[in-house]
Amino acid sequence: MTNYRGNFLYGFIACGPYELVPEFVFDKLFCPSVETDKNTGEIKVAQCGLRRIESALIREYDKSEVFLAHPEMLEKCIGPQTKVVGINVMDPLGMAPVTTTMSPEKLSYVAMKFKKMCASIIQLKKKYDFKVVVGGNGSWELAKPERMKIHGIDTVVIGEADELALDLFHDLEAGDAPELLHTFVRNIENIPVIRGPTINSLIEAMRGCGRGCDFCDVNKRSKKDIPLERLQEEAKINMRYGFDSIWLQSDEMLLYGCDNKDFIPNQDAILGVWKGLKSVGANFVGTTHMTLSAVASSPDLIKNISQVNDMENNGRWLATNLGVETVAPRMVKKHLGVKTKPFQPEEWGSVVREGCKILNQNHWFPALTLIIGWPDETPDETQYTIDLIQDFRQMRMRGLVAPLLYQDFSEKNSMHFGNLNESQFALFWTCWQHNLRVISDIIPIIIRNKSYGPAMKVFMAMLIKFGTWAIMRYLRGLSKGLFEGKPAEDIVAKYVRPRSVTAPMPPKL
Repeated sequence: MTNYRGNFLYGFIACGPYELVPEFVFDKLFCPSVETDKNTGEIKVAQCGLRRIESALIREYDKSEVFLAHPEMLEKCIGPQTKVVGINVMDPLGMAPVTTTMSPEKLSYVAMKFKKMCASIIQLKKKYDFKVVVGGNGSWELAKPERMKIHGIDTVVIGEADELALDLFHDLEAGDAPELLHTFVRNIENIPVIRGPTINSLIEAMRGCGRGCDFCDVNKRSKKDIPLERLQEEAKINMRYGFDSIWLQSDEMLLYGCDNKDFIPNQDAILGVWKGLKSVGANFVGTTHMTLSAVASSPDLIKNISQVNDMENNGRWLATNLGVETVAPRMVKKHLGVKTKPFQPEEWGSVVREGCKILNQNHWFPALTLIIGWPDETPDETQYTIDLIQDFRQMRMRGLVAPLLYQDFSEKNSMHFGNLNESQFALFWTCWQHNLRVISDIIPIIIRNKSYGPAMKVFMAMLIKFGTWAIMRYLRGLSKGLFEGKPAEDIVAKYVRPRSVTAPMPPKL
């Protein structure tokens, strides 16, 4: 369990190949442990999801009966009194898009850690005979009987367990719990307030999105906004622990308080959250996710948020995740639901470009995701997104683009590197060419982390440069293997064009 040195983007690095990078490099440089009692194995901060379950359980269980344990110190935490072990997972088997892209056909760091933990749990389970339940965003990867058996799991929960957690743990104790449980929260009042600090001071501002993308599991949840008063209460818990800032977890923060069919942000509600959290002592307030259509429709909102954080004066840049996925009009219409609102699907390419421009102007660093290998995408449609990345180069967009291989939850149509066609390979290559330029520019910011000493900063800079070199080396080898020995540059040259097909920005609403 790690704090990623206070940088959520290091979570991408944790999806890298354990087989190629020594474990101690991950552990020491990018994914150091959260603060833990070395005598008992109790963690001092935990993921927000674990804190929710903890709060749900202590409604009936005594607080001394609920223990948040470090996954690498379970032998100190589990004993004869243990009845149920609950595990929160994000990507336990390395099947999520980021991991399959960063660790092709390799065991990832996150998957390795999960396997080690399960090996420990299986041995302890033989000795103490407790039940094991798994939940979290990555629990779907384990929802097959053979996978559950291999990893010593009794029950897998898919969805939101806040409402049913207490009953589920009672059933697990009694031996009556189902093997697979799908559940969603019906009422926001049933989401319990956290009782302890969370990793990197991350608090949950909202759930669900409402945009309707057909490839996204988040779309299954109804949108729920957590009231400001509760956010302030949970922020104070983190501030008392010692954090000086607040990060807002959301699936689309700029839809907080939105109640109109055109998905135009509710500026008063959003600014109210930022100002309300600043008022409890936060140095700055960041957020994990936005949508570029909301940014492009409300440039003044982004400017005002940055002013609340005083980002122009203190020089701070904040990163946030935004999904682009594709800019091919037919694909946008078919797969992205109402992600483009209040704009039209045909305008998505120009909306993305304008949104990134607005973010950069206001000291926000976009971390963008693309999907490569849609089952129904043609090379001409891939070309739209290649042209967009070329636009980013021309406008010197300051942000990273993560090209992710398409992943099908049914595991039937997932894309693999060995199946890439020329246009898809060209898009992947173009994204990483862009990233190389940006990474070289921002290395001083990355290594400015106050937890690094002078020698470590030099080593980190060298390691980052080596990592980007290794990616391009891999792609050159992949090109020769896929395309009869043709160099990558020859393949890419067919698709990198001097002009852009990106449409002009539509009139401001």
